[in-house]
Amino acid sequence: MVSVHTVAGWFESTMTDDDDVTEKLLDALVYAPLGLALEAKDLLPKLAERGRGQVALTRLAGTVAARQGQSEAAKLVDEVRTGVEAFFTTNSVDETRGNAESEPGIGTELPIVEYATLTAVEVIPLLSELDDEQLDTIEAFERANRNRSTVLNRIRQRRS
Repeated sequence: MVSVHTVAGWFESTMTDDDDVTEKLLDALVYAPLGLALEAKDLLPKLAERGRGQVALTRLAGTVAARQGQSEAAKLVDEVRTGVEAFFTTNSVDETRGNAESEPGIGTELPIVEYATLTAVEVIPLLSELDDEQLDTIEAFERANRNRSTVLNRIRQRRS
């Protein structure tokens, strides 16, 4: 029951599903690699150039992202630094104001030079050189400002 057709028409009319799968496998495993091998000398330079372009584009995107990250990190560091400086400046100004405002008497000087800046460890040895009136001045200043128990206890011990 073969009808009169051309060879191509006959091939198409008698092809089954199994033949279609076979043709697809032949295309993928034989004909495409063979065609690629024959065209490789023309395709390779084009593919290499396209790959170079893609790598350059990716590098550029990475550089831009890195710069953006550095910029954001620098902004964050500046904000933190500004906040810390503001915190310490505010606290330093408040302490200085507190010390200046509560010094006993406007014209009264403390018997220990730069007393307000000294630590208790630095003050205690200096107390032994003071007389009772000077101890009273230091005690009044200490109670009005820092109220350090170690200094006040040492003054009490000196008087007894």
